[in-house]
Amino acid sequence: MPHAIIRIIFLLVFSVFFKTEVFSFAPKDSVQYYLNESKKLAYSDFPKAEFYLKKAENIAQKSQNEILIADVAHNYGATYYIVGSYEIALQKFMEALFLYEKNNNKEGVLKCYIGQGLIQQGIGRNEEAIKLFEKAIALNKEVNNDVLLSRGYFNIGISESELNQFENAYLNFHKTYKLAKKTKSAEMIHLSLNRLGDIHLLRNQLDSSEYYFKKIIDDKAANLWEKSFAFSGLSENFLKRKNYKTAEEFGLKGYQSAIDVEAKWDIARSSEILSRVYKENKKFDLAYKFLEISKTYNDSLFTESKLKEINLLQLKRKEAENEKLVAQNEVARHKLNNTRLFAISIALFMLFLLIILYQSRKNSKIKEELYHRLEQKNLDIKNRKALIKEQNQVLSDINKTKNKLFSILSHDLKAPINSIQQVLAMLKDGEISDEELKTLTEHLVTQVDGTSMMLNTILQWSMTQLDGSKLHLENLNVNAIVKESIGALHLTAKSKDIEVIFNENNHNLILADKGNAHIIINNLLSNAIKYTPKSGAIEIKFSEQNSLLNVHIINSGTGISSSKIDEILNFNQRMISEKGTSSEEGTGLGLLLVKQFLIENDGKLNIIHHAESGTEFIASFQKAK
Repeated sequence: MPHAIIRIIFLLVFSVFFKTEVFSFAPKDSVQYYLNESKKLAYSDFPKAEFYLKKAENIAQKSQNEILIADVAHNYGATYYIVGSYEIALQKFMEALFLYEKNNNKEGVLKCYIGQGLIQQGIGRNEEAIKLFEKAIALNKEVNNDVLLSRGYFNIGISESELNQFENAYLNFHKTYKLAKKTKSAEMIHLSLNRLGDIHLLRNQLDSSEYYFKKIIDDKAANLWEKSFAFSGLSENFLKRKNYKTAEEFGLKGYQSAIDVEAKWDIARSSEILSRVYKENKKFDLAYKFLEISKTYNDSLFTESKLKEINLLQLKRKEAENEKLVAQNEVARHKLNNTRLFAISIALFMLFLLIILYQSRKNSKIKEELYHRLEQKNLDIKNRKALIKEQNQVLSDINKTKNKLFSILSHDLKAPINSIQQVLAMLKDGEISDEELKTLTEHLVTQVDGTSMMLNTILQWSMTQLDGSKLHLENLNVNAIVKESIGALHLTAKSKDIEVIFNENNHNLILADKGNAHIIINNLLSNAIKYTPKSGAIEIKFSEQNSLLNVHIINSGTGISSSKIDEILNFNQRMISEKGTSSEEGTGLGLLLVKQFLIENDGKLNIIHHAESGTEFIASFQKAK
């Protein structure tokens, strides 16, 4: 059995111990009080924990409240699971599940799914465990409990890690961490941080692994058991770095912490790591000593786990036999009733049945054959309809993509090409002197280079859309994207004598689709130039907010009205474009594309009106991982 099972047992404290209804006795005589006392002792003093459970059970039985009885049964299951009595634990979970289902208590049903999943996980049946956790997550859509949802994702991540599905496990641990931060659950934060550190360790991403483990160690709220896992993780981390002295220090801390909390799996894990540390450090006596400790605990755990699995199989066989007996009794009862009715009917209809028996059989065969033929034809028609529908949908999607591509290209190329056309027209009419031509040539080169880079980006993105590809999220330097857009729109801004102020920061990395990001920045900058008065200014700067990196594009002028801002942010169709400060025309598509692409990249658009000082557009992207 893998060493990660100890982490699962810890999760059980939070997955299966849950809020019980408070019965109307005095606090120390209530079900809630005794259940809470039992939870406190579940890991350290099982007999006393069981004593409090019996107290709670007596009160719940007297109350005849089925939900309270189910709560007690569920806590029994949790406590017996901790000590490894899987057979009794599963029986109690099933008792609780029956009462919760009978009373339509969906949260209770959800927790029973988690309890059963943990038992399957505990004996190494991770595929079955994942199915139960997924059922719990699906039910959580009705319960809407973020704490339980985070535990569901965490449990799935544990099983995926045991199945070597590290990428999926990593994603689920991240979901757990985000939900734990949202619900302010310190326990789930510690669990997910330890697991993220372990995943990075398995991937040999040692700096990231060290970061997550040290967050646990430095957190005063983390308990000794959580720190034991982190200490041992750091020991293995520094072992991989060949820093044997530091590996030994953390390994001994992890081992002692595991001894203090009597965590068998952590003792086996930490002693095995220490054995490897001492072996690499040529301390063979100590290496052998800790190898023997690891082997002793692993052998013990293996034997216990096999006994638990056998007990579980025996219980499942008993349950199957009981279900079979119940089914047989039900069939026998119905059969007896049917026999009585049949005996009465047979005397009346025997002669009639003998006469029509032959013809009935013949007709039945003919009808059956016709039915099968008709069923096959219906199936063929249904399959053809489905194929035609699918093909029509593909054609419709391709047509929509084509229209979107034409709109994007026409929108983003209009401004730079117009600027180039104006310069060429002036050159043709002889309105430009040699000195001016030299200056304009430099600007034209900048304009053409920027437009070319922008066009290549859009065309590359367009090809992926025509091929039906999904978004390709990658780490991008947003500074480079802004520079390209400034270059592409250089002449447009210069024609209005607009100053573009760019507060560059080389550490600004985002996670987004490259084509989408170019289109977003280019449209916002083009829009800012359009509505900035002559001799005005545009400022581009950055800020951070939690997991988002914000790109601020602020133009001077009178600013957009509040009603227009509401229209942009709340409508999902092309809007009527207002003329720019120099009567520039627009398609009404640009801001709609910006909003759509930001949403598809898990970002958002915000607009702030600054009275008479202009408008601030804020494009928020996800920070790079």
